[in-house]
Amino acid sequence: MVGMNGQSKSIRVTIFGRDYNVKGGSDEEYIKKLAAHVDSVMRDIADKAGSLSATRVAILAALNIADEMYKEREESKKLTEKLMQELDEAMNPKS
Repeated sequence: MVGMNGQSKSIRVTIFGRDYNVKGGSDEEYIKKLAAHVDSVMRDIADKAGSLSATRVAILAALNIADEMYKEREESKKLTEKLMQELDEAMNPKS
């Protein structure tokens, strides 16, 4: 996970035109993909919103990414519940 203590190495990434050294125990390519996603979301917001400060762009990007995550979690939860129901019905057919 990014930013966690323990065994981690520093990986240089660029987000919204600024370089950061990110410490993380995750695979370097994974951290770079995360940074690229954050950069992409921030650039999309900046392009659409006009003249916002980098801080405001970062906050809006965080909200957008959190929205993506929560929607994915809800979808995953619904699919898991549906699969569990189908498995239960398959294991216990009604005669």
